[in-house]
Amino acid sequence: MINEATIKDTIRDIIKNVIQEELAEAGTGSVKNQLKVSSPENSVEYGCVEDVTVATMQETFYVPNPYDRDGYMKMKEFTSGRLGIWRAGPRPLTKAYMRFLADHSAAQNAVWSDVDAALVDDLGFIKLATIAADKAEYIKNPNTGKKLTDDAVEIVKKNIVKNLNVQIVFVDGLSSRAIEKNAADFLPALQQGLKSLGITFSTPFFVTNGRVAIGDEIGEITDADVVAVFCGERPGLNSTGSMGAYITYKPTMGMEEARRTVISNIHELGTAPVEAGAQIAELCQTMLKHKMSGVDLKLV
Repeated sequence: MINEATIKDTIRDIIKNVIQEELAEAGTGSVKNQLKVSSPENSVEYGCVEDVTVATMQETFYVPNPYDRDGYMKMKEFTSGRLGIWRAGPRPLTKAYMRFLADHSAAQNAVWSDVDAALVDDLGFIKLATIAADKAEYIKNPNTGKKLTDDAVEIVKKNIVKNLNVQIVFVDGLSSRAIEKNAADFLPALQQGLKSLGITFSTPFFVTNGRVAIGDEIGEITDADVVAVFCGERPGLNSTGSMGAYITYKPTMGMEEARRTVISNIHELGTAPVEAGAQIAELCQTMLKHKMSGVDLKLV
């Protein structure tokens, strides 16, 4: 499993190789006599390359002598895209390339790592698993993330609450980081909102190596009116911790995706977790009132 230390070691090795190549081309000899490789804790003290991930992409600007810097920075406020990173000939600047590698590594880590088991225990989730043997099979064969194991089915059956309004399901999906960063703030807001509206809910399930459609099977077993699946979204270079909400009235296995109502980009720089929790509670109330979800609900 890729962790933060591994990412930092990889970046440090890449930086060392790049500098060594540049010194060799300049005829200044081996990098061993020019560069002190330090630990992340004392990298500033020894003059290693700065941490390129500290500034957001909105704050990052490498264009020399811009005609209208203020205008450019104003434009960058509206996007996290890689604007104004400049170049060295036909290639990106070293620090811009380092930032790309760091962000790419973080995205990979979000996909391949597992949600912290301590968090799952602290939040009191009921643990379930899909038929995916491991993360590799889950990635290669998405359908394995849509079916519970026989043991998981029995666990769901043992935890059925009759006449349940909303069944809450958390799924690691394609970003474990999304669950780790958002669930603790999001869940209390959702539960408080549902409770204040008189909507019943039960202990949330947590599915390892799951896809959005795993909520359909859980819905058929529990017969809950609404199944709300909160899943780690596919990470990008600028967002590795985004959670999506997929909420369905009376879901069934093999149903059309159009029956789901989706709220995406739940994270600190998107829809705030606490705000999303309150919003989704009201959305569940609307679904229960009209007995529908997805595109049908939009027509009401």
